[in-house]
Amino acid sequence: MSEDEGKARSGKARSQPLRRGKACLNCRHLKIKCDGVRLLCGQCKRVPKDDPCEFTDVSSRTMDLESTVSRLHSRINELEGIPGTSSSTDYSLHGGLPGWPRTEFSRMNSPFSGSSAGSRSSPQAASESSFLGVEEPPLVMIQMLLDRFLPHAIQFGFFLHIDRFRESVLLPLDWADPLRPSPALLSVVYLWGVHLSPSEPLLFSEPVFLKRAQQNISVEIAENSNPLHHLHTIQAQILLSTSMFRKKRILEAEFHTNGAATLALGYQLHKIRSARTRPEGERIRAFWTVACLQSSLNIALSTATTSFSILESAGADIDTPWPLEISDYAAGALPVGYQCQETLKSFLTEDPPPQASPVPTLYAKAAVLLHRASRLGSRWSANLDPQETVAYAAFCIWLDGRITKLWETLPPLYAFYADSAAARSLVLTHATTAAAAIKLHRSPGSVDPEARSKCVFAARAILACLGDTPIPE
Repeated sequence: MSEDEGKARSGKARSQPLRRGKACLNCRHLKIKCDGVRLLCGQCKRVPKDDPCEFTDVSSRTMDLESTVSRLHSRINELEGIPGTSSSTDYSLHGGLPGWPRTEFSRMNSPFSGSSAGSRSSPQAASESSFLGVEEPPLVMIQMLLDRFLPHAIQFGFFLHIDRFRESVLLPLDWADPLRPSPALLSVVYLWGVHLSPSEPLLFSEPVFLKRAQQNISVEIAENSNPLHHLHTIQAQILLSTSMFRKKRILEAEFHTNGAATLALGYQLHKIRSARTRPEGERIRAFWTVACLQSSLNIALSTATTSFSILESAGADIDTPWPLEISDYAAGALPVGYQCQETLKSFLTEDPPPQASPVPTLYAKAAVLLHRASRLGSRWSANLDPQETVAYAAFCIWLDGRITKLWETLPPLYAFYADSAAARSLVLTHATTAAAAIKLHRSPGSVDPEARSKCVFAARAILACLGDTPIPE
């Protein structure tokens, strides 16, 4: 190749647009086209600038994330009283954080250190082969992620005792220590914290957190080695399912919910009769959280007849009492006759109790009615014989009565304005009850002459309660 041909090809290549982040800092600042020639680009050579022509191969996204982590690292030193570290130190331009090699950080775009939970205050270099089980964010970042997630945790299907969970997360113990939450649960909680964070650099790392959560759940289910973590695995599946549901990845949400339901049945969570309030409270809430989420997902998928349902599989064998607030179990404040048998059968055949029920109980009952209405509507066929048609109509009338009775027992939203979390749960209960009415009366086999007006009323009730939801500042 001649020298002229080489120059021509070189000039042709340089005329093509540079990839993002490849221009020199001067051209970026002035927003002019840079040819990317090092050590001195064409623009800086043609018109010398006050600042030297400098390049950086680190993407602005990664730089922002490293800057965020550097501030967190400085904050750790401030809290621990370690001198000599200024909060204004810019590690992103000096090789990254101590112990956080730039090559690893840039490749993974992750805020994880290579240290275990037991040595979070002094991060070590991360290893590419150790993606799964040995890394956590720094302690100060863990606290930040918990602060983002836990105030909203119940809305996303969190059934564990929140205060005890937080304490166990922050224990100065190793990753996967039995006294800490399971790696799968920690990974999903961190994922939710990232998702709810207002920090754009953290949001960019969400796919890394998601991959970590998915793989840790798979490993945990396959190994099934720690009985203390059985509930944690179910909780992790639920939280990952609601995360997928939130992102409209419905089939993935169904997959993880069904996984949680399979584990719940395997651990006999549908047959809880123990009077031990504290340990059993979380197990009771776990079962009903799975059942409620499955009921909602089956409606979203329009597969109520074919989808796996824990309410259908366990059915008459469900002896687990209705769920209460987690604080009720901690205080031992259980209603008289709380232990029961044939929970669903009693609910569907007996009159509602005279005393007011807690919101978790009401929501679980609404989910049961929604499930029943969905199953009933799917059984209608124009080919039913006269006897089957009469039985179908009678069942519609009976179920309409059960929905109406539950609706009448629901407290008004304003009674819970002081507790925004309970108010939002109550909104969901009202909406689920109304959805059950709509599902029932939209069935082609409905014999109620007022079916259409009842559907309209229920739809307006949903809009009204959603509009009346207290939103925290």
